[in-house]
Amino acid sequence: MRKICFFLHNIGAHGGTEKISIALANELAGRSGYEISAVSLEDFDKPFFPIHPEIKTSSLKISSSNLRKGYLKAISRLRTLLKKNDIDFIVDVDIIQSAISIPAAIGTKTKVVSWEHYNFFWGNNSIVRKISRRLAPVFSCCVVTLTEADAQNYRDNCICRCPIVSMSNFLENFPQQTATLDSNIILAIGHLIHRKGFDLLIRAWNSIPPSIRKEWKLHLIGNGEERENILHYLEDHRLLDSVKILPPTTQIQEHYQQASIFALTSRAEGFPLVLLEAQSFGLPIVSFDCPTGPSEIVLDNIDGFLISGFDTDTFAEKLALLMSDNQLRKEMGKNASIDAQRFQKEKIIEKWCALFDRLTQ
Repeated sequence: MRKICFFLHNIGAHGGTEKISIALANELAGRSGYEISAVSLEDFDKPFFPIHPEIKTSSLKISSSNLRKGYLKAISRLRTLLKKNDIDFIVDVDIIQSAISIPAAIGTKTKVVSWEHYNFFWGNNSIVRKISRRLAPVFSCCVVTLTEADAQNYRDNCICRCPIVSMSNFLENFPQQTATLDSNIILAIGHLIHRKGFDLLIRAWNSIPPSIRKEWKLHLIGNGEERENILHYLEDHRLLDSVKILPPTTQIQEHYQQASIFALTSRAEGFPLVLLEAQSFGLPIVSFDCPTGPSEIVLDNIDGFLISGFDTDTFAEKLALLMSDNQLRKEMGKNASIDAQRFQKEKIIEKWCALFDRLTQ
């Protein structure tokens, strides 16, 4: 029996990082030969995403806002958990967790798998994250990135004493029916934070000619610190009638089904799961070609448009083109649903299982 523990920042969070890691844990828990658990750094009320009934969850009860004071306590509590449960592998859900898991695993049988969920160059203003990206390739048994480009970033910029492996995100399920693309709704999903670039999206939306925009709605699904700034911009530019901000939901498939176009304006990503999901529902995509992920998902001019340089004017032009051209929208949407097959879960779960096999030897 292979015992694997997923180490998350907060099991109760609702981001793509939590969604894909819990999906992986669920898939492994459903297979023979695996005993899966999940531990959260922070305390949580309940998981946002459904968790397999055989997965045991727990918390170190350490607030990230007070991690400096609680750092040694976090290491001690995690070490106790690893020893008590005889854990073979701890999978860091986000590379920054390695700052805790690597010292916690010293003197135990546990091997650390550091899973990068963004990209090597993002977020290095955090000293802990920057140090974690240097420590993981030396002291982990493996570093997993979301793209091959980011795996190469690690090889080029770090001392690597362990394998650096790329493993893309996957789709848990494919919808039985794709979106009809007949509604006049553009969809965007994510935390309302600076990195996600919703300020750029509403700026692009505002620059679309009113004659095209008047029949359409922009739906933003998410919460976050930029919510008030976005609302102020919408109010100042008289856009409140055409833009809705809706809360996160576990029934996100309903929003995909009702949409006709998907938009992503992130300044940085890892491998955005929302793009995979949008493709599976047959939505044409307009996305910034930010580092990293969109260029490995969206086929430019085939199932959507990739916009370089965070150019909001060009972004608006491509949105307007899809809004105005029903035939192009449906052609790209059909291509998107076909292209999404690249990310079937079975293939990628097998890669994870093969990785654990290699690391066990």
